[in-house]
Amino acid sequence: MSPRPAIPESMNALLLSRFGGPEQLVPSVRPVPTPGPGEVLIRVAYCGICRHDLLTRSGAFAKTPLPVIPGHQIGGTVVSLGPDVTGVETGQRVSSLIRIGCGDCEQCRAGNEAYCETFRARFLGEDLDGGYAEFVKVPDHAVIPLPDGLPLETAAVASCTFGTAYHAIRTRGQAQPGETVVVTGASGGAGLHALELLRHFGCRCIAVTSSDEKSELLRQAGADEVIVSDNLVFADQVKALTGGRGCDLVIEVVGERTLDQSVRALRKGGRAVLAGNITGKKAQITPAHFILKEISLIGTRTCTKAELQEVYDLLVSGAVRVHVDRMLPLEKGSEAHALMEAGASRGRYVLAASAD
Repeated sequence: MSPRPAIPESMNALLLSRFGGPEQLVPSVRPVPTPGPGEVLIRVAYCGICRHDLLTRSGAFAKTPLPVIPGHQIGGTVVSLGPDVTGVETGQRVSSLIRIGCGDCEQCRAGNEAYCETFRARFLGEDLDGGYAEFVKVPDHAVIPLPDGLPLETAAVASCTFGTAYHAIRTRGQAQPGETVVVTGASGGAGLHALELLRHFGCRCIAVTSSDEKSELLRQAGADEVIVSDNLVFADQVKALTGGRGCDLVIEVVGERTLDQSVRALRKGGRAVLAGNITGKKAQITPAHFILKEISLIGTRTCTKAELQEVYDLLVSGAVRVHVDRMLPLEKGSEAHALMEAGASRGRYVLAASAD
């Protein structure tokens, strides 16, 4: 067996020191983190880029402590353990939870770290330095071992896209086979992977996009019908496709720009799961729709470890697949952000931080 490579003292990273445009992601050399009690050091192979990252960078979350290394979707290998680490070994291929709780309260022990009772669950790459770097440290209770056969780049994408979509569709939305489900922002990372899961669960999928160029991609991912609307007005088209009834469920990925249309597209007693808000702005809704149609508006935050492990099993079995638009080296992070803001992405962008 060849010896493991030595851990260097410094690492390459993208550092956010000021809120603003993509140029604020600056390639930097930083000290390699030292894992403390209960923490592990992961050599990052790949880190996915999410629109949440774009909001963090722009200053939408003003309480984000700066400077910070963004990035919450990682796939890598454990290279060092701090004192008192349990359940994790060096050499393991792993991912991490996105929202990290205390690990000890009732909610954390039940696997719901996003609902941590001790303190607000910390967001990797926002409250804690994240994966736009060659190394990242996380608490041992946030580490998720990967099954054999799951590539690290797949794990980096799945932890956010599939994990968030799975929780929104199954746990919060309670999607059932045969139901008609609308997905907004369907050509983005979260939307494409929601379509994959909905097809697997036997739902009829209506994808909403602003670009006709992406229609075939959406059908390949699982859309039965595609609504192309450059102004994102689509409720009447959903009604027409459902014989005037409306859809059973909406997975609302866009948020502020489409929420009113999603509510209008629902049948009586329908459900809308709010899984994203890409502008970060406040949305306006009409209370009468909820009262007269008994519509449910359901929030969703992130997945549990158990849900993510189910997603990994689906990926290994080939039941669903990830959609990676392009892979870029770590130092091209600002370019990737600029392309995503321009609407160029068809799936996830992934940064290659180091060799597998």
